[in-house]
Amino acid sequence: MTLKPAKGFTLIELIVTIAVLAIVVGWAVPSMVTMINQNRLTATSNQMLGLLNQARSEALRRADRVWVSPLTGTAWSSGAVVWRDANGDGARSDAEIIRMMEGNSGLVSVSGSASSLATAPFGFDGAGFAIEEQAYSLTLCADGLSNGQLIEINGGGQIRTSAANCGGGG
Repeated sequence: MTLKPAKGFTLIELIVTIAVLAIVVGWAVPSMVTMINQNRLTATSNQMLGLLNQARSEALRRADRVWVSPLTGTAWSSGAVVWRDANGDGARSDAEIIRMMEGNSGLVSVSGSASSLATAPFGFDGAGFAIEEQAYSLTLCADGLSNGQLIEINGGGQIRTSAANCGGGG
C-alpha cells in the first residue's frame, strides 16, 4: 500500500501568505484613503468652478446681477446656489434660483475669505465683473489632506484656482 501525498498547504505556508497580505494591505489602505479624499476635493472644486462660471455667464447673458450664496446661512459646505434677485428685495426665493449645488456632508470643507463671508452673497454684474469689483476667495479642504484648492474671483470677474494650504495632513 502506497501513501498519496496530502493536497493543500501547510500551516507555515498559510501563515507566511497571510503575513505578506497583511503587510501589503497595511501599506495600500492609507494611499487609497488619500486618493479618495483627493478625488472628493477635486470633484467639489470642479462643481464650484462650474457653478461660478455659470453665474458669470448668466450675468452676461441677462445683462443683470446674478448672485452666488451658500445654500444655508454662511456655511458654504452645505452647498451653494446661483440666483437672480428678480423682485429686488435682496433675499433669495425658490423662484429666483438658477442653479443649486448640494453640499458634501462635511467631507470637504469650504470657507470664504473674510470679505466674502461678510458680504455674502457675492456675484457678478451684467458686464461680468464681480459686484462692486470686490474680490472673493473660497478655500476647499478635504479630511486628511494638507493641500486643498483656492478659488479666487478678482474684481474683474476672472475666476482662478491655485493650491491652498489646509494645515491638515495624513
